[in-house]
Amino acid sequence: MAKIQVMDSHLANMIAAGEVIERPSSVVKELVENSIDAESKHIEVRVYEAGRKKIIVNDDGCGMAKDDAILAFKRHASSKLLNERDLFRIKTMGFRGEALPSISSVSKVTLITSDGDSVGTKITIENDKMKIEEGSQRKGTQFIVEELFYNTPVRLKFLKTDVTENANTLEVMQRLSLSRPDISFDFYIDNRLIFKTTGRGDLLEVISRIYSNDVAKKMIPVFYENYELKIDGYIGKPELSKSNRYFMITILNNRAVYIPKVQKAIIDAYSDFIFNSRYPFVILNIEVDHSLVDVNVHPSKKEIRLSNEEKVTDVVYQLIKDKLLEKKPITEASIYKSNSENSNDLKLHDSSTQETISLLLEDDKPLKKVEINRPTLDKTSENIKVELPEMENFDVEIKPKISEEKQEVHNIAKMPLLIPLCQIHDTYIVCQGEDGFYIIDQHAAQERVNYERLNRELNQNIHCCELLVPLVFNINPSDMIRLKERINLFKEIGFNVELFGLNTIKIDQVPLFIKENDEEIYVEELINQVISKDKIDIEKLRKHVISTFACKASIKANHHLSIKEMEDVIKQLFECDNPTCCPHGRPTIVHFSKYDIEKMFKRSGI
Repeated sequence: MAKIQVMDSHLANMIAAGEVIERPSSVVKELVENSIDAESKHIEVRVYEAGRKKIIVNDDGCGMAKDDAILAFKRHASSKLLNERDLFRIKTMGFRGEALPSISSVSKVTLITSDGDSVGTKITIENDKMKIEEGSQRKGTQFIVEELFYNTPVRLKFLKTDVTENANTLEVMQRLSLSRPDISFDFYIDNRLIFKTTGRGDLLEVISRIYSNDVAKKMIPVFYENYELKIDGYIGKPELSKSNRYFMITILNNRAVYIPKVQKAIIDAYSDFIFNSRYPFVILNIEVDHSLVDVNVHPSKKEIRLSNEEKVTDVVYQLIKDKLLEKKPITEASIYKSNSENSNDLKLHDSSTQETISLLLEDDKPLKKVEINRPTLDKTSENIKVELPEMENFDVEIKPKISEEKQEVHNIAKMPLLIPLCQIHDTYIVCQGEDGFYIIDQHAAQERVNYERLNRELNQNIHCCELLVPLVFNINPSDMIRLKERINLFKEIGFNVELFGLNTIKIDQVPLFIKENDEEIYVEELINQVISKDKIDIEKLRKHVISTFACKASIKANHHLSIKEMEDVIKQLFECDNPTCCPHGRPTIVHFSKYDIEKMFKRSGI
């Protein structure tokens, strides 16, 4: 008897369902994408008991005739992909013809559809048995999916809590709504309206309806277009930064997808504006020729391949970076939270629960701590001092190499006219402006000034000095292997590092601006960075060097300043390319508007 046998169609569909239908949100995604392909203008989605009990999707699309409705449940039956050539120019959301047979193999499905020209069709499928009846003649389609995974109890057992599954479904619906602002969406959970869009084609309006008006007010529009690429959308002010990648949404040809290199470009563009442990709020719609995109690389179409990915990545990075430098967004004080932030529907995706699974969330690898043993030097060497100039003694002023066009872009944003009034706790400068008042963190402000000055000087030339007493470090043997491969990185940022024995290195040259007392501590941290990171970006390593010493050379907290010194800090800050954040992404200045002040004191007319 032969050992290899052909599977029956029901078993094959159940296996395929494991790839396509992972959870209730997968069902919603596939059905709504079919509704979009049917040219629907209004789509309503209802989810009951997190999708376990029932999922209903209604649309006003073209609908199906009886014969098409029956064929739709056959595996690989599709009206969207007719030949091999179509596979390389896919313009529809769905194309494989796997969704409906996969869904019907793990649930009880009812389909009611009509093309408007003839009597409608009602199809009920349970346990692979199809029942066909006449249905409503209303043009459009209704899918009712009940008792999901009723015949695959193992898969049902591994579903998460209702909060998590609802959060995943909400995430899917948000991305579909943002990718198609020209379609009206209604989304309900247990008969409670979560959000509703109008379908007017206004992306900012969709953002407002999904995330609140307060969020929409803090979004900055971006636009780029050439003969092969178009990018438009909105980027959030730095104050909208989040703790995960959930709000970094990239839409390619009206399909929300994850593009790793584009995500990295977005994070890099914000690197000077937010903490490195925070992520920006960005919604970008990218349009390229369909022949340059391969969407057939992931069962649920979450990821794609893009032929001109490097080009797109460079444009995204420069577009966001230039726009942030142009606008120079000042952080607004959040005295009052909007009502929408306290609503239960927002808690679904902004909840502190760790169970919420995001399509765009990745765990960052923790930085490995490298053990470095500093050998003891002879007592005679402890009395030897190396005289290095202080940061404050630098009188050289080198203009940055920025084109006139670039410099003009950076100076478009009008900075407020500020009058310093006083100091709070010898740390924060309070200023009066045209609209309310501003608080400046004196340390963060001068840190930004020092960072940009050092950056200009180092871009021109790295001034180095030789140490009378070299720094010697013992390195763990396993870490020494990686350090040898990357030893040239040190030279590019002004350090001369040489092998000094089997597991020992010697450093006899450092950048001129490093203070003597900081040498050992800083070099240990730098070695740890070089050894521990999987990928080393020389620009980021260079930025780490500059920002660290810009921080050490700046005015500290609890340092009293005169009014004249406050004026100098403000003047120097607003001469910077990016005066709103320190090099580590902390805000340098916070604005309290006159409206907020009057609202706080309940003034008349508020």
